[in-house]
Amino acid sequence: MKKILLLLASAITCGAATAQITITAADMPVSGDTLRYSIAANIASGINLADSGTARSWNYSSLTPLSQAVDTYKTATAVSVNYFLISINAYGYKVADSFPGGTFLPVSVTQLYTFYEKQSSNSRFAAVAVGAKVAGIATPFNNTKDDILYYFPLNYGNNDSSAYALTIGLTGTASIKQTGYRKTRVDGWGTITTPYHTTPVNCIRVRSEIRGVDSVNFGGFPIGIPRNVVEYKWLVNGEHYPALWVTTNATAAGETISSIRYRDSKRDFTNSINEVNPAALLKVKATPNPSANGIVTIDVPADWKQYSVEVFDMQGKSVCTTENTGTLNLGHLAKGSYIGRVTCGGQLAYVQIVLQ
Repeated sequence: MKKILLLLASAITCGAATAQITITAADMPVSGDTLRYSIAANIASGINLADSGTARSWNYSSLTPLSQAVDTYKTATAVSVNYFLISINAYGYKVADSFPGGTFLPVSVTQLYTFYEKQSSNSRFAAVAVGAKVAGIATPFNNTKDDILYYFPLNYGNNDSSAYALTIGLTGTASIKQTGYRKTRVDGWGTITTPYHTTPVNCIRVRSEIRGVDSVNFGGFPIGIPRNVVEYKWLVNGEHYPALWVTTNATAAGETISSIRYRDSKRDFTNSINEVNPAALLKVKATPNPSANGIVTIDVPADWKQYSVEVFDMQGKSVCTTENTGTLNLGHLAKGSYIGRVTCGGQLAYVQIVLQ
């Protein structure tokens, strides 16, 4: 009888250790949250994006942190009284010190915040507005179509999709627009281990495909750049930030990991690697510019070891891509203007490139 009881106890313990969980609005960030995360190296991360399904054991305890950042959530009016037109229930965090491409905008766009809201209608969590200083004036911009990140409750096998749209007015004839759709599926459940969650914790994995276009409109002439990414988020109960968040660039050839982030505590870094500095994006530039022979170098901060560069023509077509090198040979392209997009650790910077 004692052996039978021990076997039953063991079975119950194992069953409790790995169990399906449900994610609700209570597991989302709230105003006042200060959420620290680490950015890990993409190379040799050991992440298998195809590892989905039931009763999975995701062990990513060997992830190596390169840098850290903190998202501090505030209500819209706590950021600026000018944001009173944004929903009173909205709150968010600063996503950038300046728009990553401000060198070719007609006015300065700084202090960008994205604001979110827990919506009781259909029980969902959505990005509903952006706040930014345009030419030095704090200005709110509500989404014309909310970007719905999650519908609750989140359970294994759930599917949903939605379109989003946002316009940021700059001057009478200039604007920034983001449009697209998000398709989300909860494609796995199990346990996850990271440098922060050192013992396995129950989680679900949420996969979101985002297909969109980021465009800048000058005097009625839009320049659109496609944004096709896939986000993988391992969510756990009681944490307001994903245990692990992997973003990939999606092309016809497949997916390439562009950033890896995970919930973490404050760590001491060596080799002069410190917290992420959004101001570093302002140091990204193209030289020589204009270029007479088609050879262009994208200058990036010295501590950027893993980054990608993609060049688009003025119709939004991708014409060149590189990984971890800023030297571009664009001699085969027609003379004219192009836009370079630099991605590092989930951060984006845009530069204008002129070929003569």
